[in-house]
Amino acid sequence: MYFSLQPVRDQSTAAFAWLLLAVALLCAPSLRLSADAPKFGGFGASAPQPAAAPAPAPAIDRWAAAPFVLQATSLAERRHAVNCLAAAVYYEAGTEPVAGQRAVAQVVLNRVRDGKFPPSVCGVVYQRAHRHHAACQFSFVCDGSFHRRPPGARQLAHARSIAEQALAGMVAPEVGTATFYHASYVHPSWVRRLVRVDRIGGHIFYRRPGEEPALSVLIERYPGGELGVGGLDRMLVRS
Repeated sequence: MYFSLQPVRDQSTAAFAWLLLAVALLCAPSLRLSADAPKFGGFGASAPQPAAAPAPAPAIDRWAAAPFVLQATSLAERRHAVNCLAAAVYYEAGTEPVAGQRAVAQVVLNRVRDGKFPPSVCGVVYQRAHRHHAACQFSFVCDGSFHRRPPGARQLAHARSIAEQALAGMVAPEVGTATFYHASYVHPSWVRRLVRVDRIGGHIFYRRPGEEPALSVLIERYPGGELGVGGLDRMLVRS
């Protein structure tokens, strides 16, 4: 009997093995489907995900000056403003990074709309140019820099680009409402009356205490007329 039962036992073992293989093959598709369940839903699907929250609006820097948009009455007026601002950018910050050049342009425009300074770009740049050298608001106007350091074509184009962008509303937010600055290697006594804003490149910028800028766009008409001592004929930045 022992030998007669052996073939039956072998057949049962083989049948059981084939049964396990069939079950494995049948389960494999279901496993693949369960992995894809989040895509198609149904049993095993993950819970629906909430919609992503909208990105927050960019914060407004409360200390940034409002944009300055120049409204000139003629191309000549605009050209004068661009020339004067480009001269300040080149002679005051020509060796500074772009951020430092934009900062100097911002200070000039902050002064234009400050009642304590002339109400035009050229008026600000050339303020007190007819007086003693020490009285000049921007040293390059009176120290002979026009003749010692004339800009090359590429430098001139770059300075004009900075000036045009500033007069079209681009703001240097790091400067805020600063109307004063000095080179980092000097220590003038007048800074004790002011609030330090920031250091950008080789310049340190200051504002008067209590100055808080408006956040609305400020549109200025360039009054023209006041072009400094001798007008634009003294400038090496020509149209």
